[in-house]
Amino acid sequence: MTQARCGSSSSSRKRGESLQFSEREPHVLHIEFLAGAVENIVAPQQKSPLREIVPPELEPGDDIADDEDDGPTRIRQQFISEPTTFGNLVGRSAPMRSLFELLQRASVSEATVLLEGETGTGKEATAEAIHREGNRRNGPFVVIDCGAIPGQLLESELFGHERGAFTGAIASREGAFQAAAGGTIFLDEIGELTLDLQPKILRALERRQAKPVGATQYEQFDARVIAATNRSLRAEVQAQRFRSDLYYRLAVVQVKLPPLRERLSDLPLLVENMLRNLGVHELPIAEQLRSQRFLDRAMHYRWPGNVRQLRNYIERCVALGDPNLPTNLDTMPPPPSGAPLEGIDAIDISQPLKFARERCVGNFERRYLEALLRKHNDNVSAAARAAGVDRIHFYRLLWKHGLRDHNAEKPGEGGEK
Repeated sequence: MTQARCGSSSSSRKRGESLQFSEREPHVLHIEFLAGAVENIVAPQQKSPLREIVPPELEPGDDIADDEDDGPTRIRQQFISEPTTFGNLVGRSAPMRSLFELLQRASVSEATVLLEGETGTGKEATAEAIHREGNRRNGPFVVIDCGAIPGQLLESELFGHERGAFTGAIASREGAFQAAAGGTIFLDEIGELTLDLQPKILRALERRQAKPVGATQYEQFDARVIAATNRSLRAEVQAQRFRSDLYYRLAVVQVKLPPLRERLSDLPLLVENMLRNLGVHELPIAEQLRSQRFLDRAMHYRWPGNVRQLRNYIERCVALGDPNLPTNLDTMPPPPSGAPLEGIDAIDISQPLKFARERCVGNFERRYLEALLRKHNDNVSAAARAAGVDRIHFYRLLWKHGLRDHNAEKPGEGGEK
């Protein structure tokens, strides 16, 4: 399949070249963004695919110019949404707003979605948000944890079984695919599937058919499928632990959820949302957890458990009435086993050099800007002088990384902040 890449100027198309869709899979267009949050979107087959991805001011064949400072701004702005929520998800950083835009588009389709991300990044919450925002919102949302059910029982959980199919099967039982009729089935930890079960899942996805254990006939089901994993399925395919055809069938819309350490600017919003969900946002402890002292301390922590770890820590502080509990927030433990390191001090060899380098540079820029603003009490002019750059350029960097609202704040307006 021909890929349309939006990145550095070395990958810009020549004038007159057109984007091509695969003849085998005309409904899938692969796009890679600097933010790393968007990989696949589904382009409606009835409309020209170019009109879905090229901004109105660009015509097919026009050059997509890269600005040395801002990156592919003209394309990038088309895919950064204004809302700071999607379902129960919250965030105003650039990676999260790009993610919300993709999720909004995915929710109104029937395409299979593959969610990838580290433990604790909110994959189940994301899957439920897609379901609640989609056309099947009134149907059931059925969750199956493929990593928590023994292999010999998982087939029965997914497809059901007939009476007498195995010892203890005293009655027929409906499977999860049938139970999700009219709604969505969420296959969590799909990377844990055994090789013998993978072909059966593949047939279910391709034909929308499931055969209960002990039955002789397949049964049709009507459910949308969303899967999630904290593994790199591409690496699993290369290691021959996961079928490539099943991977491609799952990854029609592929969504990578950013770890919390890549969206630390969302910490104030996340803390506020958690306090409100706990119903304690008006208590004295809430003010302490909102304080700049607490947030600055939290900003320097790597959060290997991501949003789940943050939520558990907030609940613990609320329960014990102390925002300064000894939780090793001043240390930097390694991320969970098997999770790729991200950031300026780590190398992710699962990505091509170009995109790994762009992500590292982006992480460095964001952390540098955040630290500089903290040092200068959020004074943009002072921070720009310390960085040795023009204030207008400094504002552009802040907008690029979601540290300032592009619409609400313009250089030269509202003072020096």
